[in-house]
Amino acid sequence: MTASSTKKRLDAVEIALTPKEWAVRLADQMRSHPSEADFMQAIAKGTYEGSPFIRPFLALADQAEAKHPGTKPESIRAKIALNRALRTEYHGLKGLIITVNEAVKTKGEASGMKAALKLARLETLVLQDAFGRTARKAAEWVEGYKTADAAEEESRQGMLAELAAYADVDYGEKWSDSVPLPGGVRFRFPSIIEDWVAEVVALAAGVFAHRAAVQIVQDQHFDGHPILFRDVEAALAETVKTLEDGIETFNAYLKTRAEVFKGEWEVEEEENEGIASAIPGEREGRLAIDIDAIRAGVKRLQAGLVAAGWVKTAKDKAKADILEESDEHGAFVWERFREQDSGDAELPIVGMPP
Repeated sequence: MTASSTKKRLDAVEIALTPKEWAVRLADQMRSHPSEADFMQAIAKGTYEGSPFIRPFLALADQAEAKHPGTKPESIRAKIALNRALRTEYHGLKGLIITVNEAVKTKGEASGMKAALKLARLETLVLQDAFGRTARKAAEWVEGYKTADAAEEESRQGMLAELAAYADVDYGEKWSDSVPLPGGVRFRFPSIIEDWVAEVVALAAGVFAHRAAVQIVQDQHFDGHPILFRDVEAALAETVKTLEDGIETFNAYLKTRAEVFKGEWEVEEEENEGIASAIPGEREGRLAIDIDAIRAGVKRLQAGLVAAGWVKTAKDKAKADILEESDEHGAFVWERFREQDSGDAELPIVGMPP
């Protein structure tokens, strides 16, 4: 087969490709390179017509021409309508790939560092509580120690001074953390550690929601094909691993604390009317982070909203870009403004369900 006949055969194949097939081909080309930067460098070295951002539009225009040949007015109108529909669909899918990559990249860069810092701070807070507890016990023992001479007494006082610097660190339950309500009930304010746990949970939910949303978009619009750049995908995976490992370590430490201090908490609870030296919420298990529940929750609620937002952004931009070529752009922008103001449903794009 000659080079000319091979090109004709390939052109015939490309002309028959659907916008979704072109979008999947684009995603495959993106992922054939180690990173986004490598992909863009490869495009810069290629030809204009062969660019994955240009060639699909030319092929889709040829497809419209092939389906509606001729110069009769009805043929021209049908050709223009089909050309616009095919290009809008592909432009929307291409924009969706870009939108998802940008969103995941931004989320991964910000959340990766936040996750490491917040989990490290959370672990430090709990360790400080344990060390403060140990310091207070040691101080009680040192205070009761009878020294033999002045040198020993001086050493004892120095030790008490050192322990005092840590003994004040106490995140345990206190009466001052709650206020009495009618009926013998007390309303308790969240502790600093409970607030940190809530922040870590929210951060994890956001990251897991983005990962689940990527899968939703891939399944619904790209037949399950991956669409993330390889470096973006790796960064997201690393952020997820940081959160999962950190949460696992934190939960394991809470379990160890419960095993070590459980007996003391029970004695303190009996002697202090229900108040113990445990961190508020610790005995009830409210500090432990249920990572499986977070994953299930975001898949059920948050991920779908994130994915829908990405799709809407891509669809709107695609239609606006295509209509910008005609006088209909202004009308589209005005219609979009009215929809946002009134809450009307969005306009569908071919191949991209609302």
